[in-house]
Amino acid sequence: MIDILAIYVLSLGVKLAAYHFSGFTAIFADALHSVVDITIISILLMSERVARKAPDPSHPLGHEMAKNVASLIVGVGFIAFLSFELAKEGVDKILSPTGLYENTETAIAAEVFVLFLLLLAAFLSARRAGILNRTLLIESMNDALSTLAAIVGVGLVWLGYPIFDGVATLLIALIIFYNSFKLVKDNAKLLLGLSPSEEFYESVESVCVDIEGVKGVHDMVGVYTGENSIHLDLHVTVDEEMTVKDADRLSVEIAKAIRAKHPEVRHISIHFCPHGGKKRKIYDT
Repeated sequence: MIDILAIYVLSLGVKLAAYHFSGFTAIFADALHSVVDITIISILLMSERVARKAPDPSHPLGHEMAKNVASLIVGVGFIAFLSFELAKEGVDKILSPTGLYENTETAIAAEVFVLFLLLLAAFLSARRAGILNRTLLIESMNDALSTLAAIVGVGLVWLGYPIFDGVATLLIALIIFYNSFKLVKDNAKLLLGLSPSEEFYESVESVCVDIEGVKGVHDMVGVYTGENSIHLDLHVTVDEEMTVKDADRLSVEIAKAIRAKHPEVRHISIHFCPHGGKKRKIYDT
């Protein structure tokens, strides 16, 4: 991931230099988009270390939510500041276009080089496994789209349509807003106690009922304690004459079977009872 971060820092430097020598607001907006992505990548790197911290008395389920908290704060900040300010600048440029631009050819060449760097970052991320690299792939493609918008905007200004500097700036502001809003939405769902899909619960039930001694499963509750970590609580119907010793043995067997099918289940609480119940348990406060 360090190499991807280095590519982004290099692309930011090229964008800022292109803006300095040309004065295109669209290129400055594209540079701010790189700032967004560099911040996100830095958060991923730092939070990955925090997430690896062992559970402690204050955080018995671990620290995997650290990235989600940081990403939520960053997403809100970018929505409130960067996208709003860029949109305002873009509208101003549309209403009052200016022809005071220099080194247009150099600006286009610089942005094309940046586009190549971003596609390289996307290629490297696509070849690597893991949710962090999938996130980087999406960010690289979004940033490439932003850079492409800047190239088109600068090109149209070069052809004699100065209004498109503002149009490209506004478009990039909307791209930043969309990415930031999605960042807030995805992380807020986890922090609010997101439950796994119905397919997950059906799979867990299928795994359990295939085990000898299990008559049924009910009152299942699953909550994400991290981006790829689930705490699962379930009730298992067994013979009311089952001994504590046999129940203990069965709980180990159930936990192993569930984790074999769903390794994302990090914590399991199993309750035995002689009766059935609803498949899912929804806590009514």
